[in-house]
Amino acid sequence: MSVGKQSGLAYDLSLFDPDPEDIRNANNSTAPDKGKIIKIDTDHYEKPKKKERNYPRILAIGLILSISAAVGIVVLRNNVIINELNEQIHEANVLLANQENLEAQYQLRIDRKLTDEFVQQYAETKLGMTKANAAQKEFISLTDGDKGEVIRGDGKESFFSRFAKAFHI
Repeated sequence: MSVGKQSGLAYDLSLFDPDPEDIRNANNSTAPDKGKIIKIDTDHYEKPKKKERNYPRILAIGLILSISAAVGIVVLRNNVIINELNEQIHEANVLLANQENLEAQYQLRIDRKLTDEFVQQYAETKLGMTKANAAQKEFISLTDGDKGEVIRGDGKESFFSRFAKAFHI
């Protein structure tokens, strides 16, 4: 017996020694290791069978994977299109803001150049116009009995207006 140095366990090495009976049989027999050979009949031994392929299942799995891939591709494509359109909208909004700023600047320039005095002077010198005097003014009077009434539309009501009237909206 041998004792392990680290763990203090004992090993029985005699279990690995050959049996004396096996040594005698090996010396007496003419065939090498005759007692240790086992014969198996080929009739009793079955080879592992190959698993038959289930073609409908393979087709169904392939179809599901194809549809999943197609849906994924469509979703990615749509996301790309949406991102491009959002970018175009953003660029259009920036351009619109710039154009509105330019319009405000130009309107300020026009307002500064077209003062009332400038317009009056231009009308008098270039167009030959004058201010209206008291002789050119004519007043009219209306009698108190005259009244005007505004008639809206041609009298035909749309579906939505009838619907709104029905529910008092």
